Amino acid sequence: MRRLWATIGIASAVLASAACAAPGATASAATTVPAYPPSWHDILTVPNGTPSNTFETVVATGKTTGWAFPSNGEYAYQRTGATTWKKVQFPGKGGGVAVAAATSPTNVWAGYVGLHGTQVDRFNGKKWAAIRSFPGWVNGLSVLASDDVWVFGGLSRAPGQGVFHYNGHTWTQVAKTLSGGSVLSDKDVWAYKGQTVARFNGTKWTATNVAKLLPAPGTMGHFPGKPYLTSVIALSASDVYAIGAGIDLPLGGPVVVLHYNGHTWSKAAEGDFISPNRQQLIPDCKGGLWIPAAGPDGNPALLHYFAGKLTRVTLPGTPPEFTMVDSVSRIPGTTAVLAGGFQSTAGGETSTSVILQYG
Repeated sequence: MRRLWATIGIASAVLASAACAAPGATASAATTVPAYPPSWHDILTVPNGTPSNTFETVVATGKTTGWAFPSNGEYAYQRTGATTWKKVQFPGKGGGVAVAAATSPTNVWAGYVGLHGTQVDRFNGKKWAAIRSFPGWVNGLSVLASDDVWVFGGLSRAPGQGVFHYNGHTWTQVAKTLSGGSVLSDKDVWAYKGQTVARFNGTKWTATNVAKLLPAPGTMGHFPGKPYLTSVIALSASDVYAIGAGIDLPLGGPVVVLHYNGHTWSKAAEGDFISPNRQQLIPDCKGGLWIPAAGPDGNPALLHYFAGKLTRVTLPGTPPEFTMVDSVSRIPGTTAVLAGGFQSTAGGETSTSVILQYG
């Protein structure tokens, strides 16, 4: 399924708890954290016989609660303690969860993507239930409350197009062609399309073209298409990040990090990596970002952005065995992070689906 999404360009989002401060915490207290370098450790391992089976999407709902969705999608793992998980049947067949977001352990939303569209499901603390189906592929999900949910995509196949808002009773289509997205409030919504970032104030969209900040066109002149945006996250009205992808042959790249300071967009960093079209940027609460992307070889790579630089994160594993990360979610109210992916075993002949925790 991971290879299928890579082929069709389906994006992923795990946008729970973009804000770094815990409820009632001051900004200074929330950002006082241990120094890097990061340290990662396994908190869930599930042996399997195929390297393509991975934890495609993770979402943390509390300090020791959350969900991990394997790429086969017919079941999920619910976190029940610091190192304990419970396997749970998930509604869906023939696809996998590409996006997930939550406000609490009793308000978890997931977009189950199959060959014929996306089923949006909600967990109320007791069971999963289907809320709505979309004919296309959802590539972004922001949850503000149980009756305040934003869905990005759903009208078409990759790249997902459309923006929808759910008020607990009805769904309203807010845009037709935008993709991805990040929501601060119902009057401050961010999305993107191609080389344009758009902002919704509750009434209308305002678009800004950032083509001049994106990578130059591919080095091979016959390569079709243009550099494009793949992700956006709004941390505040004056602190917004976006990711742009180049189209160099044969796999793509480079990746650029763009920043909006409340007035203008600028290029914050650029690196020889590849964006896998995952709508996923996670704040590290130190002024940086965790970015699941890909290396020059096209294999998944976890990147860290800080102070104008992009670096590849070293994960557990001794060559020829290695760890690859497909998804990341910050644990609410902390600087800790969950990461889902897989580890190669037996010299790369088999693999283990794995959840890592940093912090």
